[in-house]
Amino acid sequence: SIVFAASASKRGGTAFEIDQDGAANAAMVAKKYGTSLIVISSLAIDRPDSRSFKVTNSIGGNFDKIMDAKRIGEDKVREIMGKGKGRYVIIRPGPLITGKTTLGAMDLEINQGDTVGGGLSRDELAGAVLGALQSGVAGVTVEVYRRSTHTKLQPEFAAFSGNEFSADTYSGLFSKCKKDV
Repeated sequence: SIVFAASASKRGGTAFEIDQDGAANAAMVAKKYGTSLIVISSLAIDRPDSRSFKVTNSIGGNFDKIMDAKRIGEDKVREIMGKGKGRYVIIRPGPLITGKTTLGAMDLEINQGDTVGGGLSRDELAGAVLGALQSGVAGVTVEVYRRSTHTKLQPEFAAFSGNEFSADTYSGLFSKCKKDV
């Protein structure tokens, strides 16, 4: 399996070089070698009118238009790997926050539809990646966040999407994921 966790940085690599082209290159390598691909992207990718998208997209420098680049990168991954049927998982974490998990997977919630999200710690994100690998799920895009930070992405969205799911294990988080269409 390949885990693509790279992103633009001040030290080199623009959003379009890393978040767009790098994700596509990782998908081409995964497909060539017949392995699975986990891409760590970002919450609110499908919500360009949301405050989160607009603020993050306008950081400037190597990060300029990073959300646009991530969205294009996700689309390229789906195209290369086979949308909804390829061996990929796109994980969209919310903001990385301080503190470590106390309850492991039980602290997390998975969602689909990019309407609800929240923050999570780096160890929680790592647990979600491990869960995706262990579960064998493929062809899905999910948002992952700490349950206590659950919030709607835009004022007009419902507080609960109906797509929330939590579990006792990291792999269990992915047991009810719907394939990308």
